[in-house]
Amino acid sequence: MTYRILPILIIIATLSSCVSPKVVEEIKQQRQETFQENQEIKKENTSLSTENIELKDKLSRLNSEITQLISDSTTRAASCRQLQSQLDDLNEAYDLLTAKNSQMMSNKAEETKKVLKELQNTREELLKKEDELLTLEQNLSVKQKELLNTQNELIEREKKVMELQSIINRKDSLLSALKDRISSALLGFEGDGLTITQKNGKVYISLEEQLLFASGSWQVDSRGREALSKLSKALENQQDINVLIEGHTDSIPFGGRGQIKDNWDLSVVRATAIVRILTSSSSIDPERLTAAGKGEFVPIQSNSTSAGRSANRRIEIILTPKLYDLYELLED
Repeated sequence: MTYRILPILIIIATLSSCVSPKVVEEIKQQRQETFQENQEIKKENTSLSTENIELKDKLSRLNSEITQLISDSTTRAASCRQLQSQLDDLNEAYDLLTAKNSQMMSNKAEETKKVLKELQNTREELLKKEDELLTLEQNLSVKQKELLNTQNELIEREKKVMELQSIINRKDSLLSALKDRISSALLGFEGDGLTITQKNGKVYISLEEQLLFASGSWQVDSRGREALSKLSKALENQQDINVLIEGHTDSIPFGGRGQIKDNWDLSVVRATAIVRILTSSSSIDPERLTAAGKGEFVPIQSNSTSAGRSANRRIEIILTPKLYDLYELLED
């Protein structure tokens, strides 16, 4: 479950348009920090599951202890009743001995002393048993309170896990519906270098260079503009979806043209060109968009073949649901 919710802000908040090595290094650092935050969320989710198991185990132990205390209390009560019965019998004997004491004092003094001693010992034992019974009852009350607290804590933990799962399910449903909507909007373009996939809690739209640009250019052709216009219309009302546009190139060095010096520059300028078309062809909120360039450093196929290089020259549009409600629940 958790692996699907945690890779959430890997690129969204950290990547921005860049044209200098210094900014690129800052983006890499921010990506690393985001990855570390993602790991912390995984740890917290694992910790919640572990705590649930520990609480259930504690609940089982407390139930066993309460059962044992109840058994001990029953045994003590039976013993106390037996001692009380013995005390009653001894009291009767004591009363009888007292009535006859005057005529039997001379020859029964030692026997009377012995009986009185036994009576005293029995009374002391009875008081001791009563104290033990009171202690057991107090311990039972404490254990019952601990059990109730543990049950309440377990209920809260399970409620939190269910809320987390509900959020994940809603996000997955949102992404699945969005993927279907985009596939319908872009019907007819998939054979022209367009692929749409859903994985890791995100929707990936990959557009190969041939659908958008001439080789080495960052000007989107008419066919590409048509596809991007339909895509922007499908996204403009999806306020809970952030959009990352990544430019990718092959490994062949760019010859340079004007301010575009290398593949880094080319990938960034292409991503920025896509952002401009998306915002100009719809009312999509620009705050939801992020443009980034990856150069040749994230290939999906080998650059040793022409087909591989062609696949690597692409624009990837990554759709990620906003997870503010998930973060708020984790913080609580």
